[in-house]
Amino acid sequence: MTPSGVLPAARLLAGLCGASAGIGCFLVLRTVAGRVSLGQPSRWLQAGAAWLNGQVTGTAGPERGRRILLADEIAIAGRDPAAHTASRVAHATGLAILAALLAAAAAAMGLPMPVLVGPVAVLLAAFAGVTLADRPVRRLATQRRQETKLAVAAYLELVRVLLASGLPLHAVLRLAADAGHGWAFGQIRAALATSAARNQSPDAGLDELAGRVPLPELRELRLTITSALRGASPVEAMDSKATHLRASEAADARAEAATADAELELPAAAVALVFVGFLTYPLLAVLSSSGLT
Repeated sequence: MTPSGVLPAARLLAGLCGASAGIGCFLVLRTVAGRVSLGQPSRWLQAGAAWLNGQVTGTAGPERGRRILLADEIAIAGRDPAAHTASRVAHATGLAILAALLAAAAAAMGLPMPVLVGPVAVLLAAFAGVTLADRPVRRLATQRRQETKLAVAAYLELVRVLLASGLPLHAVLRLAADAGHGWAFGQIRAALATSAARNQSPDAGLDELAGRVPLPELRELRLTITSALRGASPVEAMDSKATHLRASEAADARAEAATADAELELPAAAVALVFVGFLTYPLLAVLSSSGLT
């Protein structure tokens, strides 16, 4: 005859083993995904990621496929698309396995659950894994977008000041790029150095940079430099473009501040509503009880 406490203990042990195995699988897959995202994936991984990206693009369409695959964010962050796809798959697989094992452990422990809880939990866990893999790429792309807006405006302002001193345009472009620091100025310096090494016009390297990194500020910088090289007044072109970029950055800052204020007002309104309900509920209870008596 089986003791009454043996079966619950066995179920609890099975649940703990399942949860531990799921957490272990997730940590292993996450470690592998982190190493792959930092390095160059293998050939079979590149082929598999390219096939998966092609399937997504063919099913969703070019524009929507780029949004789903975070093509712009990956290009801005400088990540390899195959490595990021592998990181997505690893995170999604790890969390899905963890959710499946937890659901199996809960069933082994005898917890009552609907039939669809397990599949739904696995799907939600896979989606959470993709979101977790995308988070560092999105954060880095956002930081570089903000940095590029400020850097291009500062670069054009430096070019305008140096041009006003009487220096030639080609020398001014290099001097202004050497004066700045950060990722955006480094990209501009590399583009100008590439043009100089190829004996090309400075806007050739900037055009290649704008095609590789999909940021509108870099395209506007290339257009401004091209117009200045083709005979337009360099000082006026730089001044107007720098003013436009500063105004755009100020408008974005005001919009972000307004959004932050709106996000703060909603919790405050919810707290005030709960406080009013907390004060009025006892009074309504008293009135209702006195009316019944």
